[in-house]
Amino acid sequence: MTGEADIVVDLRDQIGKINRHIYGHFIEHLGRCIYGGVWVGEDSKTPSLQGLRKDVLEVVKEIRPPIIRWPGGNFASGYHWEDGIGPREKRPVKFDLAWEAEEPNQFGTDEFIDFCREVGAEPYICANAGSGTPEEAAHWVEYCNRRGNSLYASKRVENGHPEPFNVKYWGIGNEMYGAWQIGHLDAADYAKSAVEFAKLMRRVDPTIRLVAVGCDRDDWNYEVLKTAGEHVDYISLHKYYGYEEDYYTVVASPLDAERSLKHLSGLIDAAMAAKKRRVEIAFDEWNVWRREANRETGYTQKSTLQDGIFAAGIFHALHRLCKSVTMANLAQLVNVLPAIVTSEKGLYVNPIYLAFKLYVNHSGDTALRTRTEVETYRAEKIGVDTVPYLDCSATLHKEKGILYLAAINRHKEEDIKGQIELRAFKPKRKGRVYELNAEEASSANDFDSPNKVKIIEKAVNDVSNQFAYTFPAHSVTVLELLSV
Repeated sequence: MTGEADIVVDLRDQIGKINRHIYGHFIEHLGRCIYGGVWVGEDSKTPSLQGLRKDVLEVVKEIRPPIIRWPGGNFASGYHWEDGIGPREKRPVKFDLAWEAEEPNQFGTDEFIDFCREVGAEPYICANAGSGTPEEAAHWVEYCNRRGNSLYASKRVENGHPEPFNVKYWGIGNEMYGAWQIGHLDAADYAKSAVEFAKLMRRVDPTIRLVAVGCDRDDWNYEVLKTAGEHVDYISLHKYYGYEEDYYTVVASPLDAERSLKHLSGLIDAAMAAKKRRVEIAFDEWNVWRREANRETGYTQKSTLQDGIFAAGIFHALHRLCKSVTMANLAQLVNVLPAIVTSEKGLYVNPIYLAFKLYVNHSGDTALRTRTEVETYRAEKIGVDTVPYLDCSATLHKEKGILYLAAINRHKEEDIKGQIELRAFKPKRKGRVYELNAEEASSANDFDSPNKVKIIEKAVNDVSNQFAYTFPAHSVTVLELLSV
């Protein structure tokens, strides 16, 4: 059986510019994300580049990460950065109070910067606002960004890096609203603390951009924005889904995230109405998190095609909210809730990685308003009454004259035939199609079958201002259309 949809894309109806930082990632000292994932050490039998795992570097480069957040996460609230610099054989082994594990400190600031430089990403460092102090954070900025003969700038030079790292993005703590967090604070105390962090960090480098801790609570966010809004550039939001193993709820969950982000955007407008500073949103932790991802399993989990469909839905939400959400970071890149899975024998990539590969390489920098009429369903578990089976997002690459029409068919069993109308755009007759799909929505990659879920490329013919295309069940498709 095939459903139907009407899709209208008008190039004159532009939402705004998409910041590439929405395709960002996150690595934390948790499970095997860092050790065995990103880092194997220079003496490992696993091939490495100065200790960085080579096969991981290669596949990360394919998704061109624009920004990577580190070292946490909860880990950041107990991390003292000076433990992770200098000769590795002299670094202390510490007990990590966040995740209750030994931390060897073999991967620290210098190694993180090396990793970012190798994969072409901006570094985003989350400072310790839990057990740390504003002064400690300012010293970290000095180590990374300052020239001259001051103590911490000199230490960087002594450690083999004469040129500053120029780390532009800094977080002022992680989830400080939560009782699970080391140094947990209420909103008023965190907001006052964030002002002090911002003040000292910017005295070292006034050009840095700062992320304040936000959450899904209006009282917290309003207090932080009211007190610290003039001192920061972003407020964060973290959202995880998938505790329920219900396909239709998981693939609808991006609409709940979109609702939360839109609400936060409105709150920012209200809180900052009398101020001149613009505060943007950093959606700097998001993912599917299943019950199986726990301490016993090293926070890993099986990832299926539905997770790739979920990720595509997040991207569509971020395209629509591009004016307010300018950074996002998948949690996490390797082995933990993973995009990439490694072992001693190699690696494979999960469907969520493939969603990144699809959108990073086949999306434009301008978001267009896209109208789609299609049958809907209800996702009662997350309180979303209208979930379209087909979710479309059109983006434009103006310089190359390419229109990208991305379509998520959430229906588990039915194809959907789309009647597509293009306005103010004259396409060439032939285009390309990139489709993320597999035999079943529950299909998954693993070491024995690394390509059950994959992206296939094919041609589409007879493209015009009005044409039809059938989007297969449980799939993500991008039509790449060139202008005449």
